[in-house]
Amino acid sequence: MGFGSIFNRKKKQRSLSNTPNLTASPAVPPNGSPFIRSPMRTPSRNFTQIQLKELEQVFQKFDVNGDGKISSSELGSIMGSLGQLPSEEELQKMIKEFDSDGDGFVSFEEFVELNTKGVDSEEVLENLKDAFSVYDIDGNGSISAEELQEVLKSLGDECSIAECRQMISGVDNDGDGMIDFEEFKVMMMAGAR
Repeated sequence: MGFGSIFNRKKKQRSLSNTPNLTASPAVPPNGSPFIRSPMRTPSRNFTQIQLKELEQVFQKFDVNGDGKISSSELGSIMGSLGQLPSEEELQKMIKEFDSDGDGFVSFEEFVELNTKGVDSEEVLENLKDAFSVYDIDGNGSISAEELQEVLKSLGDECSIAECRQMISGVDNDGDGMIDFEEFKVMMMAGAR
């Protein structure tokens, strides 16, 4: 089990001979964000302001105390909410795996590198749209508890409407009782289901 294993994303195989390791991203204008700096360097390609903002939103879910870095205890809390209960030793090992500056934490820059290395962002977005459409049965742009229950049932997972509502409440940022595509993206990037 590794820190990267909690992220549900599809990596595109890239040839080392035709892909540079580092390229600068487009400049991100000042937006009050404590994390997004200009220029942001990413390992595989240029990422847009929107993509970096989405990563920032996921990062902030991990960074519970808002200090700009992910500690082993914050990682443990998120993993616990995903049903995984690693030991403190395993958590430290996961942090160390991506802690390039050796401070014992994962910074936003390290988090971006972890989540963009070898990723084709357009392919990921298309995959997320396809997955969202499976759950959005009526095509109204939101996943209701009833739709979630129906899809889970078709996959062999018997959940009550109350359980589905509870799952939705964990990612329902706007409090409407449904999951819209933006909430779905954040959820999937965090590895939740």
